[in-house]
Amino acid sequence: MSQNEPAALLYLLSVGKEKELILRLHGTPPSTEQLLTWMERGSVVTLEVSHPGEPDTFRYVINFSHVVGARLSPYTTARLSTF
Repeated sequence: MSQNEPAALLYLLSVGKEKELILRLHGTPPSTEQLLTWMERGSVVTLEVSHPGEPDTFRYVINFSHVVGARLSPYTTARLSTF
């Protein structure tokens, strides 16, 4: 699968983890309402994602019954930092 620019970043916090998993999403990102529904229902969802520096996207299967927190952010190639 060829890679286009990611549409958004999805941050997931899973049960028992201290750090969020950050996924670069391709295609139309889910809405906040969709994320909430997936978490409430414990849905298993396949999303199209990529790793930085790799030319291809791949499908990633997520079991939302193990997700305790999720947030979306617009994708940007620039890193912003504050002090």
